[in-house]
This record gives sequence, C-alpha cells and structure tokens, in this order.
Amino acid sequence: MNKFLNLKDIMKSEFAQKFNHDPIASDYDANIQNEDNPIRNGYSDLMKWINDKTKQSKILVDLGCGNGNTSMQIESYEKIYCVDISQNMLDIAKNKLNNHNIIFVKNDLLGFFDDFKSDKKIDTVISTYAIHHLTQDEKHILFEKIFNFLPKDGKIVFGDLMFKNKEYENEMKNKYPDLIDDFDDEFYWDIDEESKKLESIGFKIEIKKFSDLSWGIYGIK
Repeated sequence: MNKFLNLKDIMKSEFAQKFNHDPIASDYDANIQNEDNPIRNGYSDLMKWINDKTKQSKILVDLGCGNGNTSMQIESYEKIYCVDISQNMLDIAKNKLNNHNIIFVKNDLLGFFDDFKSDKKIDTVISTYAIHHLTQDEKHILFEKIFNFLPKDGKIVFGDLMFKNKEYENEMKNKYPDLIDDFDDEFYWDIDEESKKLESIGFKIEIKKFSDLSWGIYGIK
C-alpha cells in the first residue's frame, strides 16, 4: 500500500505556498504536453534523459515530484520517496504510481532533508521543473543539504528551466517577449553560477541542453 508521511517542516522555502500547485493540479498534465510553448519545449526528451541517468539507482528521492511524471521514468528501483508541497499533486501521483515501493511525502523541498530518517542510504536525488521555485540562496542551501545527505558516489539528476548566464537570460527575453513576466516571476537557474556552487561543494557535474529553456544537470558526489 502507498504511504503518506507528513513531516514537520524544519525549514521552508520563502515562496513555497506561492508555488503550491494545488489549484492547477488537475490541468497540469495537459499543460506540459504542449511543447509548442517554449517553457515546455524539451520536456519529453528531458524525461527520457532522466531514465537513462538513473538506470543504476536503487533508492531515490524525487523532489517536487508533482503528479508523478518524473518517477514514472524510473524503470528499476528498490524505493522512491516522492516529495511535494501540494497534496493535490501527490494524490494524482499516487493514482499513477500504484506501487508499494513508492512513499509519498508532503513537505517543502528544503524541509525534507532536515527530518528524513531511514536505515537505508538514498543514492540518487532527482528533480524536474521544481527547483526554479527556490531563490538562488535557497538553491545553494538545497545543494549543500543534498551533498551532505548523499553517500560517496551518490548522484543528482536535475532537469529544469535554466538560463546559461545573465547575457543568455537577456537573449531569451528578447526572443520571447511574451514570457518576460513568467521569467521575472520565478527563479530560473543561472547555470554558470549554480555549476560553480555544485562543483565548489564537491559534485562532478555534466550539463545537457534540451531546448532554449530546459536543461539537465547530472552530478556525482
């Protein structure tokens, strides 16, 4: 039977409730299928990449699991912890991922690592289209939490909305003027800056581009 764990939030991201997807949970799948939208372009290829990068993983955390699409890509595993702040999204994910080896955790991206207890080591942390809801400082806090949490040779597999750097961000704003409000409302990754942070704390990383806005970062501790 699927289980839900309600963990005490030790630390929450500043905009956790702003980006709580409870109101749009029922429409989310239809929305992401529109890859004509530049924000969604590259989504399906990125998801295939997630599967490729997690083939040797056994016990995973899916941060900001949403409606379960990312965890659905994982073909073989012992256990997945699906974490999201939105109960409505978790309910949809539970119906999709009808597997007793998946545990659903209602919590903030940052709060999860402060309270999690397990006898087994999690070897991989995955996340798609969620970490861009964190400010840059919060991203850096999250990276450090994950690094301290993972064992040696543990992996991170992140797919998200990213800009290469500030110059690239300005290029995208010129290319997609209708999306400027979306760009300014959220916290897209600055790949140059976040790569430096990930490497400075000890990750060896690879970067892959899937579209103008969708990128992947793979790292090993």
